[in-house]
Amino acid sequence: MKNTITIFSIVVLALSGALFFSSFKQAKPSAPKVKVMQLTAVESLVGGGMARSRLISSNAEGNIQEQELGHFYSLVGIKFENIRSNDVTISLKLEEYLNDGWELINSNSTFGSRASGNGGSSENGIVITRYVLKKTIE
Repeated sequence: MKNTITIFSIVVLALSGALFFSSFKQAKPSAPKVKVMQLTAVESLVGGGMARSRLISSNAEGNIQEQELGHFYSLVGIKFENIRSNDVTISLKLEEYLNDGWELINSNSTFGSRASGNGGSSENGIVITRYVLKKTIE
């Protein structure tokens, strides 16, 4: 009988200890939620003031902001002051988002043109650069 009480006491103590230490087990943290946003620079290569260049911000909620950018070409050639101005505008917009907690996770550029004539030279074109940003939501 004394043996049974001792074994029972050991089992009760072991179970109590297991329950006590398991109460300190931390819950698995859930994966953080993120927001994603895209910033698109559309820079036109059409000369003669016919171009339409824009910086477009859009998010998953469908909110869109558009900002005008300078055109790369005029009737007399490349407009370097517009290229510099566009660089500043895009840098300031990215800086605004980065300072607001967004993180740049990807960027890519592409060029599109419409070929003219048999020579295949381009008369019109655009450069599109996309910046994908994410922000962790707490």
